[in-house]
Amino acid sequence: MKKSISFLFFLMATVFTSFTQAQSVDEVISKHIEALGGMEKISKIENVVMTGSLDFQGATIALTMTQVNNKLNRQDISVMGMNGFDLLTDKEGWTYMPFQGMQNPEPKPAEEVKENQGDLDVAGPLVDYAAKGHKLELLGKEDIDGKPCYKINASLASGKKITFFIDAATHMISRTMDKRKINGAETDLQTDLGDYKAVEGVKMAHSITQQFGTVIISGIKVNQVIPPGLYKHDL
Repeated sequence: MKKSISFLFFLMATVFTSFTQAQSVDEVISKHIEALGGMEKISKIENVVMTGSLDFQGATIALTMTQVNNKLNRQDISVMGMNGFDLLTDKEGWTYMPFQGMQNPEPKPAEEVKENQGDLDVAGPLVDYAAKGHKLELLGKEDIDGKPCYKINASLASGKKITFFIDAATHMISRTMDKRKINGAETDLQTDLGDYKAVEGVKMAHSITQQFGTVIISGIKVNQVIPPGLYKHDL
């Protein structure tokens, strides 16, 4: 009997903890969505086209990033007179980096395409996360560059895991941590986001820093007419 009662209290405590944590996660996410501009404005964005540049080892790399909701995520890269791209759709993925010696576009492994389907989500996995089949876990707070941030582990429906750090004051994402395959090797990828500015009423980062350097976004347009050729990997 004592064991049964103890187990019952343990079960109740576990359920209560899960419930209160879910409330805390939803509260953080709700404030994050509000800070972005609100669900109504976010839901109106079907595609985003960003242009920017990155200074790397003395060379300036020009970037154009095109994202179409649930259909396309593409980065076009221009450096030293050569043009390359990284392409992901809901069906396939391709990479072409001539400055790394590639002669022709190379297909991404099917597993990688499946795992990175979240990259097609214009709003990001935190927005309407439950409906998308994602699970979030709030792990308390952690300082990022001296600022307290909510630390949230996200387990996406695709199986991918991402850790988000949301600034407790601004409710904007300051940092993400995940694993990516870079040059064939799995790498811990840290991305720092900053310089948020409103685009059509929705705040978007204009500074994106990874281990390669900082991409400065010079322009962002939404709901553009996307050329069909961007979905193709032909040269």
